[in-house]
Amino acid sequence: KNFAKILENFHIRGKKVLDVACGEGTFAVEIAKQGFEVVGVDLSPEMLKFAVERAERENVPVVFLKMDMRDLSFQEEFDIVTCWFDSLNYLLDYDDLKRTFKGVWNALKPGGHFLFDMNTIYGLFMASQEGPVYIQQDSSNVFEVQDIEFDLEDSIATFYVTVFERKEGNLWERFDEIHRERGYKIKEIASALREADFIFSFYDDLL
Repeated sequence: KNFAKILENFHIRGKKVLDVACGEGTFAVEIAKQGFEVVGVDLSPEMLKFAVERAERENVPVVFLKMDMRDLSFQEEFDIVTCWFDSLNYLLDYDDLKRTFKGVWNALKPGGHFLFDMNTIYGLFMASQEGPVYIQQDSSNVFEVQDIEFDLEDSIATFYVTVFERKEGNLWERFDEIHRERGYKIKEIASALREADFIFSFYDDLL
């Protein structure tokens, strides 16, 4: 999606962006190519290594820092903070979500904007009903399947991910990962945002 278009739709101005839980830098590098001044933070050194390589390859000046989203240490530095790809759902503790929102508030300049996506309890429950197994990626070099279990009692979804990646010829390598996400009620997200002093709106789709 075109980031500049999203900002235009919501009348958001500013060029300095903090991308929280930036992962391997896909989004951060893409918007840096569009002329934004970007800092990306992530907890994973492996992901940050990929991110730095991506920025170098694309020849854009993105600053990448190893930082836990629960412990952001910026003070009124950014016009915009982003957090995509359900990253906030990896915070399984509600107090950690509130801490993160407060850190984002502190990182923003007065009048700044925070854009993020999250899975609700309903969203994760519906995703778990698509199974037993569904195909996430299917190309000539990568095949990825997921199985999701959802525990309604504690609102935790467990993603069992299996990826097959073609190495050379007909040789494939298999990777298995387990991810856990907590679904939050809209009112819980709203309460945490309010506690951090945000004025906010929810959308099914930013575009």
